Amino acid sequence: MAAEVFIELCRAEIDLVTRLVSLLLEEQKVLIQGLDERLTALSDEKNAVLSLLTRQSAKRGAFMQQLALQDKEAVYCWLADKPIASKVWTELEEALRHAQSINQLNSGFLEQRLSVVEKALDSLRTAATASLGYDKEGQQAEVQGGGRFLGSA
Repeated sequence: MAAEVFIELCRAEIDLVTRLVSLLLEEQKVLIQGLDERLTALSDEKNAVLSLLTRQSAKRGAFMQQLALQDKEAVYCWLADKPIASKVWTELEEALRHAQSINQLNSGFLEQRLSVVEKALDSLRTAATASLGYDKEGQQAEVQGGGRFLGSA
């Protein structure tokens, strides 16, 4: 009975991770193609799936805690004579690793894009400062920027 519940909980989590991977791959495509207008909607969709995933993971975690499966060794010992549960657990671990690797790659793309934008802003500030000339005390005027750093909102 416990193995069946465990399998059901893991499969539900795998379904959500699969949805997340799909969104992450779409996000990657959007980042590569520069379709920034789609990022906000994707972010909202990802957050919704992550919220569901967090709840599902908590359900599985609570069930595992009831079974005293609180570390990897205990989990693998319990799974030793449960081949289907073991297979599903491995699928969940692989799905999570896949999602994490795509997310890290997407973070790299975002960092690159942010760097390009920051360099462009620096160039614009330099050009704006150069075009302002000098103030009445003979000092070169400064362009006033906002109070936040890019990406800090």
